[in-house]
Amino acid sequence: MRTWTRLGAAVLALAGAGAHAAPAGGAVPLRAFVLEDAYRLVSVSNPQITEDGTRVLVTVRTADREHDRWTRRLDMVRVADGTRTTIPTEHGFSAPRWSPDGKRIAYIADHGVWVTSADESGANGSGASGSTGNGSSANDATANGSGAQRVTAEYYDVVQFAWRPDGNALAFVAIDRAAAKTGDAKYLDAYSVGNDAALAEGAARPAHLFLQPLDGAPARALGPRTGSVASGDAESTLSFTPDGKTLAYVWSPTNVGNDAVGARVHLVDVATARDTALPGFTNEEHDPLWSPEGTRLAYMHSGGDDQLHPVEVFLTTPSAGAQPVSHAVDRAVRDIGWQPGSSSLYFTVTDGTKHVLFRSRNGARPEPVALGALSITSGLDGAIARNGSIAFTGETANRAPELYLQAPDGGAPARLTSYNDAFRSIALAGATRITYHTAVGVDGDAVLVKPAAMQPGRRYPLVVVIHGGPTAASTEGFDVLEQLLAARGWLVLEPNYRGSNNLGARYQRAVGGDKLRGPGNDIDAAIAAVRRLGIVDERRMAVSGWSYGAGLTLWMIEHRHDWRAAVAGAAVTDIAADYATADDIAADRALLGGSPLIAPYRARAASMSPITYADRVRTPLLLMTCRGDTRVSPVGVYEFYHALRDLGRPVQLIAYPVDGHFPSDPVRRNDVYRRWIAFIAERFGA
Repeated sequence: MRTWTRLGAAVLALAGAGAHAAPAGGAVPLRAFVLEDAYRLVSVSNPQITEDGTRVLVTVRTADREHDRWTRRLDMVRVADGTRTTIPTEHGFSAPRWSPDGKRIAYIADHGVWVTSADESGANGSGASGSTGNGSSANDATANGSGAQRVTAEYYDVVQFAWRPDGNALAFVAIDRAAAKTGDAKYLDAYSVGNDAALAEGAARPAHLFLQPLDGAPARALGPRTGSVASGDAESTLSFTPDGKTLAYVWSPTNVGNDAVGARVHLVDVATARDTALPGFTNEEHDPLWSPEGTRLAYMHSGGDDQLHPVEVFLTTPSAGAQPVSHAVDRAVRDIGWQPGSSSLYFTVTDGTKHVLFRSRNGARPEPVALGALSITSGLDGAIARNGSIAFTGETANRAPELYLQAPDGGAPARLTSYNDAFRSIALAGATRITYHTAVGVDGDAVLVKPAAMQPGRRYPLVVVIHGGPTAASTEGFDVLEQLLAARGWLVLEPNYRGSNNLGARYQRAVGGDKLRGPGNDIDAAIAAVRRLGIVDERRMAVSGWSYGAGLTLWMIEHRHDWRAAVAGAAVTDIAADYATADDIAADRALLGGSPLIAPYRARAASMSPITYADRVRTPLLLMTCRGDTRVSPVGVYEFYHALRDLGRPVQLIAYPVDGHFPSDPVRRNDVYRRWIAFIAERFGA
């Protein structure tokens, strides 16, 4: 799957760009979004609420620009008054979880599980007011010393864990450690290739399941030693029955991402370690969660590759067949969570251009839960209290992310934090949803972002930004790239072409066998819809995207020539070459219908590969790639670059000598967007 989500917390801006908006009543004019503002953006994620609904843990991430890294801290927020306390943790912590009684907190750090007290006596509480603009309240305090204890042995490489309901033990998943070698064996590291990515650094080591008592006893193995617990991109939930006797997890044939299509939900008896596959489907199962009464299991499943088959929620008992819960909603499910002590199962989907919330009572037809204008951007497991309160991170196009609480009696969500209050003094662009007709028989939609100070009767340059995936969707959330483009006085159009997962199964499946042409027609229709509004300067239009959106960018400049500039990052240019090298070859095979390396699919792959039409390119193009990208090999990007150079076409290629599908550090992300915007600006002119 060509996954490239919205750029959210990416850090870039162009200083001084954009118009100023003057509020009514003689107030101080709002200023434009600039570089320093982007660095101040605070990421708020992974809310975890105590079962009694009184306290919420939230992970807070900020950019450490000097050292080119992200820093994280763990805040505890009191629901009653918004008081925040920073919980001391080990460096580089992740995945914090409350103990069942709410008295302790466990998290992962330094490849192990650590447990610390949730007692606030070691840290001074603070009000949620007085934001300093960098995510910390002026009165926030951090206790000295973490006080945490490592509860798993140092030789375990832990990647996931879950509390047992009695709070006296943890289940955890650990990657097998490489065997110690001596002599020549230290250098004999060749391995047999299966479905591994070409840029893999070695054979994938499997992950296995263990139970760690908290009384000092050693961990013991659970589950089979064959295969692997799904981890990495395929990681799923671990879930105990309320009595702690059975653990649900996801088994995969290997720990290679390309083999995760064979993932199955397994149940392991904690006392005997006896392991069985959950009766039901035979692949594409993930994220099992036991119901609060322990007799039913909710999990997610797609009827094939999730690019073409929307993910749905199913409910089952170990001895009965699975029953669909979310099917009537006809949207791909993003996340699920049970309400403790209740039969209510919640799930989120992308519907249109928002992330929305649904609730199913006892497996009945789901009902929407109103969240006002907010999109919910966080997960649900561990975020729902016994009384039905839901802690979540929410945002809109011009409202930066914060922690919110949805009360059980409904009403507007209450904002609990003020991490991004500094953005209130900035003129931020708003977004609207537009729709357009498609040949699929389903109206497509798009996010249209307008400059903050648009003037009636004036026409503005248009920048099209195409999302990755294709199984994703552009939504009305806070996005740094959007704000930076709009701050230049440009319109930003983000079309949800066929294959996007926000408009139902029919629309999502329509991308099968039609990787570029059909989506390209949808993008054309979205552009035409905006042009009909009479606000587009048609002499200055640009198209851009990353990953799948980059491949579509190349298609767009090959099939229309009214662009002034194009930017494409991590583009699949040759499907056959990508299939042979990538870490998601099952996705390529599903989109095409078969292997692009053999007849009859080889010819079909060539017809859907931008490299086939390279001689049609006339638009100035900026290509970008990461040299260690296992999702989209840089080989294809280089191939397209040299083809255009040999043709004498205007092209630049920027390569980042880092791993990953997109630069993960603040400064390089900064540089990506600096180049992205500057390339377009130079060709738009004044």
